[in-house]
Amino acid sequence: MRLILKCTGGFAGPAGAQTRTVDLAQLPPEQASQLEQLLQASSFFTLPPKLVKPAPKSWDFKYQLEVDDGAAAHCVVYHLDEASPPLKALTEKLNDEVEPD
Repeated sequence: MRLILKCTGGFAGPAGAQTRTVDLAQLPPEQASQLEQLLQASSFFTLPPKLVKPAPKSWDFKYQLEVDDGAAAHCVVYHLDEASPPLKALTEKLNDEVEPD
């Protein structure tokens, strides 16, 4: 399973965009299992394509998470304020544990 997290926003705007790509098969089993559990807890493949604020500020961070498990692919664009707790936790874990591309 492959996850690609893109983040834009903040005061740097598009210039500060970061992308993190991770293939769960390449991670230690415990780390891969934690990410997969958060992904399942968020019901990621059933989320709508957008979970964004109705009136975002220009400095708000916007995330785009694309997940491909081989059988299906899904992409969600979201602000953390609109994300469920498991999706927030997944985003934070990816930001903390995966180096930007």
